[in-house]
Amino acid sequence: MTWEEALRRFEERCRGRGMSPRTVAGYLGEVSRFARWHEQSVGAPFDPAAATSLDLADYRRWLLDRGLKPATVNRALDALSAFFAWASSEGLAGANPAEGVRRVAEQRRAPRWLGRRELGAFVRAVQKHGSPRDMALVALMLHGGLRVSEACSLRVSDVEVRERSGLVRVRGKGSKYREVPLNVTARKALSEYLAIHPGGEWLFVSRKKSRLSARAAERAIAKYARLAGLEGVTPHALRHTFCKMLVDAGESLDRVAALAGHANLNTTARYTKPSLADLERAVDRLAWE
Repeated sequence: MTWEEALRRFEERCRGRGMSPRTVAGYLGEVSRFARWHEQSVGAPFDPAAATSLDLADYRRWLLDRGLKPATVNRALDALSAFFAWASSEGLAGANPAEGVRRVAEQRRAPRWLGRRELGAFVRAVQKHGSPRDMALVALMLHGGLRVSEACSLRVSDVEVRERSGLVRVRGKGSKYREVPLNVTARKALSEYLAIHPGGEWLFVSRKKSRLSARAAERAIAKYARLAGLEGVTPHALRHTFCKMLVDAGESLDRVAALAGHANLNTTARYTKPSLADLERAVDRLAWE
């Protein structure tokens, strides 16, 4: 089997396991980068069977010496571990050489979410400059916790809006499915948008009446953040804000995880950690000036 064929079959395996296209692309990129490094190190075409734990440890050190962050190095190791586990099962390699390589210790920071003032400024910018479509999009991320890819994949038939209740059917990462209730704010924004919806199966559409892409949605969020004078506001920051507001309101982690579509409660527990802004406010209270 050629290296190109092996890489293609590994890609098929990743897609078959329900990985998102972004994750699959990241895994392939990391495996290809290691293959190029290994070829240069040993002076021979890359052969998965020739890679050893020492090679993986040296590669880990090489990535760190290049100044890459621990999280980036660990993502590379995760990709290589998945690849070599598959290669071993296919008879292309012996034991997984990545198994014995230690991950790099990370300082886990709280996710970026919007404080009350930031949230107020951002929402005012959307209300002043945004369209009903963008108001509905922002409402689903802030009041439903949807990922931008999930929101852009919604069909009109996925949304139910009634006078006193409503829900949206979300098809999340890895072909997972969940139903998210809609509060009165989200229902109002969606009702106003649906009243002028241009038609078609997709809920959020572009000016050309095709499905709104995640990239276009990201650009819209960035525009409103800029108009509000804010930095670092992404669609995922809006999702983080949703989770943080629920945790601060006293909701249990299992409920937050169910609403956000988290498979692991450890992911949800990040919202109990103080953010950098929280820590800055804490030390500012000690200032003498």
